[in-house]
Amino acid sequence: MLDSVRSEGATPKTIYLKDYQAPDFLINEVELWFDLHEQDTKVRSRLQVQRNEESTNSNAPLILDGDELELVSIKVDSKLLKETDYQLTDEALTIERVGDSFVLEIETLIHPAENTALEGLY
Repeated sequence: MLDSVRSEGATPKTIYLKDYQAPDFLINEVELWFDLHEQDTKVRSRLQVQRNEESTNSNAPLILDGDELELVSIKVDSKLLKETDYQLTDEALTIERVGDSFVLEIETLIHPAENTALEGLY
């Protein structure tokens, strides 16, 4: 066993080293801005993303994990995405159609008082 992942109220899922594979995307540069307040924290990220040449899936969507986040906006190469351009669940953001190299900008809100998982920014 290498790692375990737990969703709130769920049994931990065991992840074995044999299950790992090359990521579909690489993030070459990260810029983060935080606007901290007692009730909420606004986080803006700017990521330089490129498709990984070692990935076995050249058409893979970009999938980002996230938990207890409120999505405010998403931009790809400065273009604001509409809700029909991505899928959002409680645990992940999926953008199906992305290029081989792009700048991804995301703005989210985190609500520290509601952070029952005790994860994220403190």
